[in-house]
Amino acid sequence: MKILLTNDDGYQSEGLNTLADLLVSAGHEVWICAPSVERSASSHSMTLRGDITITEYAPNRYHCSGTPADRILYASRVGLFGEQPDLVISGINHGYNISTDVLYSGTVAAAREAAINGMKAIAISASKDENGTFAFTQSAHFLLDHLPTLFELLSNTTILSINVPPQPNGKIKAANLAYLDYHDAVATKENHVTHVVDPSSIRFGTSVVLALKGGVTPTQRCSTQGSDYQAVQDGYISITALNVLPEINTTVQEQLASLGGV
Repeated sequence: MKILLTNDDGYQSEGLNTLADLLVSAGHEVWICAPSVERSASSHSMTLRGDITITEYAPNRYHCSGTPADRILYASRVGLFGEQPDLVISGINHGYNISTDVLYSGTVAAAREAAINGMKAIAISASKDENGTFAFTQSAHFLLDHLPTLFELLSNTTILSINVPPQPNGKIKAANLAYLDYHDAVATKENHVTHVVDPSSIRFGTSVVLALKGGVTPTQRCSTQGSDYQAVQDGYISITALNVLPEINTTVQEQLASLGGV
């Protein structure tokens, strides 16, 4: 199988290269087109003005100055891979992309852009344990072992998002998306010292430099049944089928129609 690997962590990331090495050893033809620098949380942003640069750093290996979606769009349109790959895999991401994370994730966006361009695609992410070790090896082996089955579930309207906990129990759970509450603090930077932002100090015509003070684990907002968030907490490998095309809320659509003239 001809497989294109991409991600949002950068072409030198451990997750990407762990997966590439295993797929090559299994006899797959592997191409890489990944970002020149980390582009996490870039979602489906694209470079509409200005140029991007795609650089070959090894045979069938490229890094790109653009966003995750750019890499798929530009590379496929210029025929960089010679022929369309059988499968696009985005990852293995450094950290989960679960629940509302999929709205922000460059990893998921790259898979989504691949599907929009007629390619089958999977996004895969892994978390780390208390020692800082990511489950990259387990994730790569899981994907390789189940590749034929997962491949048959894909289409140009459906991608799969896989999340692997630090110590997976070896079982799979098909999971729903949940809402997450994020607890990162917004802080100001003054003389290289970080302070919690005080809105009362900001006045018209003044500027303030802000940064997210992260490192806080999100929490699930409500008890969504069978959520991916809960699945990985319980040690399962979570798999969620995501529609590429936005779904219409038929109930709200009917209410809008009742307003008249809509």
